[in-house]
Amino acid sequence: MRRFLTAVLVGASLLGATACADDKPAPATAPSAAALPAPSGSTDAKAVCAEFDKVFNGKARTDLTTAIGGLLTARAGTDEAKKQAAETKLRDALTALETQITGVGAVAVDPAVKAAFDQVAANVRQTGVDLAFLDGVTKISELEAKLTPALLAWIMPLARICP
Repeated sequence: MRRFLTAVLVGASLLGATACADDKPAPATAPSAAALPAPSGSTDAKAVCAEFDKVFNGKARTDLTTAIGGLLTARAGTDEAKKQAAETKLRDALTALETQITGVGAVAVDPAVKAAFDQVAANVRQTGVDLAFLDGVTKISELEAKLTPALLAWIMPLARICP
């Protein structure tokens, strides 16, 4: 869990770099079964938490930070089409993350562990509905205050499971 919290803060700081990246929309791809992490074979809580750590500290975090940076860049401009495209890209990144979290939790044998991962996935899904966690954020300097509580709310169901 500590590594995840560190990753959250590092991810927020990485947005400074991604906000300056090329803002051309990348082709949208739907999450597929191939995007799900391969189960490690062990289904105990420690192994499932390790898989979650791999998911969040891998491509999912990169995609999420890139999408948030793209949205902030688009919000700095006046082109509504770019803003809409950036919001769609962010929602796609959140959907992909939700799908991966669901896949990680699906290998859990313990119903409490599975339920916790299902709740985390639901928290991520809800975030993508309205993107309220970024309301009022137009600059990187405003991001940490909004993003950190949202990410912590996502993972709170794992607090007792993934120490």
